[in-house]
Amino acid sequence: MAEDKTLLAHLAPMLGSSIENIAVEALGHILSTSKAALGAIEDLLKAGGAGVGAIRGVQTQDSDERGRPDLSGCDDNGEDRVLIEAKFWAGLTERQPVDYLNRLPTDKPSALLFVAPRARFESLWAELQRRVTDKAGLDLESDKSMEHLRSAVVSGERRLMLTSWKALLESMAFKAGISGDSRAEIDIRQLLGLAQREDKEAFLPLRSEELGPEFPRRVLGYRRLVGDVATRVSQEDWANKIGSRPSSGETYYGWNLLIAGAGAWFGFSFGNWARHRDTPLWLNFYTWRNDRPRVKLAEVRRRLAPLLQEIPPGIIDTGRRLLVPIGLPEGVEYETVLDTVVERLESIAGLIDSPDTRS
Repeated sequence: MAEDKTLLAHLAPMLGSSIENIAVEALGHILSTSKAALGAIEDLLKAGGAGVGAIRGVQTQDSDERGRPDLSGCDDNGEDRVLIEAKFWAGLTERQPVDYLNRLPTDKPSALLFVAPRARFESLWAELQRRVTDKAGLDLESDKSMEHLRSAVVSGERRLMLTSWKALLESMAFKAGISGDSRAEIDIRQLLGLAQREDKEAFLPLRSEELGPEFPRRVLGYRRLVGDVATRVSQEDWANKIGSRPSSGETYYGWNLLIAGAGAWFGFSFGNWARHRDTPLWLNFYTWRNDRPRVKLAEVRRRLAPLLQEIPPGIIDTGRRLLVPIGLPEGVEYETVLDTVVERLESIAGLIDSPDTRS
């Protein structure tokens, strides 16, 4: 099962608290109860150049006049050696990161570790560096830059670090697994599911190329393509366009069709595009509330079984719907794209109407 479908990922939005607060409490609980998970944090800090040694205790929301970091880890003497700030998509507060860095000792290895989605790395790391150098006037020397880790020395032995939820939690789960701490491993994967859910549903930082006219023109092109495909297939004997108007909403636009007697919807779906496959166009089979489809959903599922043999599989079964991604050819003229989509729908109709699949 996909980790973003875990129970915690499902329930967290309903619990009446911020998702980040729930994630902080979950991470704090795991680190307070699992030596293996805490060892993964120590390994990460060491990889980033902050060999803080053994962390003996972890507290959540430990506040003083310099702020309230999400998590703090101390050494045998009770001195903070690592502060952890968990972020999904909330912005930095006024105290971050400078006041938090000032809580750390300068004469021994220590670290302020931010945990954030990988997609946010470039913008968040740039803002963290800017605040340290421009706003606080502190020296900052970046010396670690890996796919899932950034690290910079901040005047003395303090380090500013950034890692991803995925890298951190997968490392923790691995350490818990090999140590036999199955309870912690389950808890970690629950939290990983929540983090992956937030990654999928978040508003990503904008890039300059996304603000130009190309994207809206492309969306309008998809709308035209969907309409032309629906008109073309309704002239064939294997499909019928149902209704005089398309169905549309905030994230979709398309037409209801009968494909070889099966009830379907065809169009572009931002939701399916974002969650399932790299294509905006989808053919969705579902149960209609009337008797127009002569081929019911259970039978469509059986007849389209050959699509499961494609690489990647040409059908996604959600239980209530069968989602068929319709791939688009690249670097060709519009008419070729239109022909390709129609041919794909015809091939699917052929599977549904094939005598071999009906026997």
